[in-house]
Amino acid sequence: MGSFWHALIEFFFPPRCPFCGINLAGSGASRPCSSCLSEIKFFAHPRCPRCGLGFYTVSGEDHLCSGCLSEEWDFARARSLGPYEGLMIEIISRFKFKGATRLAKPLGALLAEYKDPDFSFSEFDLILSVPLHPKRLKQRGFNQSLLLARRVSQAFSIPLDFKSLQRIRHTLPQTELSGPERKKNIRGAFEVKENRSISGKRLLLVDDVFTTGATVQECSKVLLKAGAKQVDILTLARVV
Repeated sequence: MGSFWHALIEFFFPPRCPFCGINLAGSGASRPCSSCLSEIKFFAHPRCPRCGLGFYTVSGEDHLCSGCLSEEWDFARARSLGPYEGLMIEIISRFKFKGATRLAKPLGALLAEYKDPDFSFSEFDLILSVPLHPKRLKQRGFNQSLLLARRVSQAFSIPLDFKSLQRIRHTLPQTELSGPERKKNIRGAFEVKENRSISGKRLLLVDDVFTTGATVQECSKVLLKAGAKQVDILTLARVV
């Protein structure tokens, strides 16, 4: 009887691609359609083993990018699904700025499906998200990074900690600033709440876009100072 009602519901309300809205009847799941997935570029090797930046060449070994040769990061590794371009820009914009919170499920699923030989979700003790300042949270109504982190947490049954890391200073939107300005803008914007223990824990910090890395770097710095053993970064996209 359950399968009958499921089929009946799907007949009248067929699943649709969450990105383009095309009818997916018969697919059995409301996943992105093959056409949309083909428009999303995913990083492959070779790439930077530290920040995850993919290179334009299609052969050769992984090697540090120019940025990581000159920049000292506090996080251990950063990984992004692919470059912030094309359809990914459109989808993240709808999700983040136009209140399309329903996109958290398919986007979070894409994050949870990330696979790489040197990156395993089983390594992590806690999952965190980059927090918003209460003023920004009130304006937007939701934290897109937390919605993504929750999906990853549920997929692997890794505890989600959304209280330890807090944003204590309201800053200008990073998108309006240059690289050096972003670092200055975000400095001192985060703290780890007292009496929340992350000591000795391996943390996965989730965000939507890695641009210059200033935000996740500042978060990593305060988390490690509070006693975290290691901080890794996972984002949907990376500005290249």
